[in-house]
Amino acid sequence: MKVLTGGESLIFEGKSLNRPLIEFWRWTSSNLLNNTLRGVFAEFIVATALDIDLTDVRSDWASFDLKDKEGLRIEVKSSAYLQSWFSADQPNKRSKIIFSISPALEWSDNECKYRDNSYERHSDVYVFCHYTCMDRTPESPLNLDHWDFYVLATAMINERFGSQKTVSLTTLRTCCQPVKFGNLKDAIQAAVKS
Repeated sequence: MKVLTGGESLIFEGKSLNRPLIEFWRWTSSNLLNNTLRGVFAEFIVATALDIDLTDVRSDWASFDLKDKEGLRIEVKSSAYLQSWFSADQPNKRSKIIFSISPALEWSDNECKYRDNSYERHSDVYVFCHYTCMDRTPESPLNLDHWDFYVLATAMINERFGSQKTVSLTTLRTCCQPVKFGNLKDAIQAAVKS
């Protein structure tokens, strides 16, 4: 399916209801601190760094998150100190930074089922996106200066962590140094070559 423009409208009995799709997107996708949405937003950030073509819609069930022009399979993980679900009486509460690295089954779109019972990591590289901001202003997630990126080849994750399901920021920092958005593409290419 190709991406929509946002100008499309709900239709009832052949007539436009003058309710454009962009209103739905604003309503559902403005809270970039929401855990699941932040994860998808992190994929968008990485796709932007790699100049990945976004004319086809994102697949929720794919065995990895992104594929670049050369066929590199990329898994993107996100974590943040701030969460959308923290209550108003806990505005300064901070989450521990943990990323999932859990091996998973491979999904087959063509067969609409998992391929086998073998749990593994299906990407070539992982990009761990850490939203570092402590400020809840809505535009902060859009400011890429507030993000750090850690890049590890999947082979290194397999070797170092085996079947482990998560990795903390502290442990991740023993494996690699963070990079900023402007150096992300180079860090991904370097991780794959190492």
